[in-house]
Amino acid sequence: MRPLRVMTYNIHSGRGADRRVDLARIAAVITSYAPDVVALQEVDVGRERSGQIDQAAELADRLAMEARFVGCVEEGCERYGIATLSRWPIEETRTVMLPHGPQSERRAALLLWLRWPGRGRRLELVNTHLSTNGRERIEQVAVLAAAIGDGDVVLAGDLNCSSTSRPYRSLCTSLRAATTARTWPARFPLFQLDHLLYRGALRLVSSGVWVRGPARAASDHLPVVAELESIP
Repeated sequence: MRPLRVMTYNIHSGRGADRRVDLARIAAVITSYAPDVVALQEVDVGRERSGQIDQAAELADRLAMEARFVGCVEEGCERYGIATLSRWPIEETRTVMLPHGPQSERRAALLLWLRWPGRGRRLELVNTHLSTNGRERIEQVAVLAAAIGDGDVVLAGDLNCSSTSRPYRSLCTSLRAATTARTWPARFPLFQLDHLLYRGALRLVSSGVWVRGPARAASDHLPVVAELESIP
């Protein structure tokens, strides 16, 4: 049985380095890695700025995957948030709203439970996009840590902090980092904002930043990828 292939990708509403919104480029980047599950951040649904497209559904259709979306910011019919795409059947989902200040953007975590093929075990995948405010990130990480189960877990997302930050080090008391590679800005990455962490009966096979296909042009972030094996 081949390892689970995971990707986390802040797609910047599909807006690339040339300022054009082009979901075909985003789909091409994802296809070039062929992940089993993808955690996406900065996803637009029905927003005028991106052509009023349901980007989560559109990408799911293009990639023949199942999608779950959580709107963190909602204005009328326009929504903006996070989405998870999966080739594995999704058994259960839960949304956890994260603390934020009155002037800050609402943030959430999307928790999915997937059945590991041939193993009879469940995998919990947590997708999130944390605040740009350091104090809020500390509070958000505390809520995340309390919400995550104690089985096989993969946490993926744009954490808006580096591996030396307090929130990240707090997460790593119970989770292991797949990579510490830099992801932003996409053309010449200087900062590690996007992360994959895991725990449970999982073994890391490979990981890193994905630069194939139009990855350096499709968004302002590079995706992070990892292959994980289930330990018997």
